[in-house]
Amino acid sequence: MFFCMQGALAQEKPAEPIAIVNARMDAYNKHDINAFLKLYSNDIQIFTFPNIALGAKGKDHLRGIFEPMFKEGNVGVKIHRQIVQGRYVINDETVSYGGKDQKYVSIYEVQQSLITSVQFVRE
Repeated sequence: MFFCMQGALAQEKPAEPIAIVNARMDAYNKHDINAFLKLYSNDIQIFTFPNIALGAKGKDHLRGIFEPMFKEGNVGVKIHRQIVQGRYVINDETVSYGGKDQKYVSIYEVQQSLITSVQFVRE
């Protein structure tokens, strides 16, 4: 979206990283795979902290993981605390799946209003 500012075209400012991460959490809890995937870059990479890749890059890999869970409808995430540092959002969160809870510290990197990488620190 563009708007005129003092006679020059200016691009709308990208959304703040925390807004993107919180929209991701909302889509996750609503089990909305399309809204969820829209928030990720095409070459998204997920890691176990610090750098152990969890599968292939890209949205297709994410769809393969999350779509079946969303269809089951028994997943959710609760954020306990958030820290924002520049393009990074660090969440202390609990993910529920199949009646079991798992605590995570999740580090989301956001650039140009898209999540470009995620690192999970597990218990």
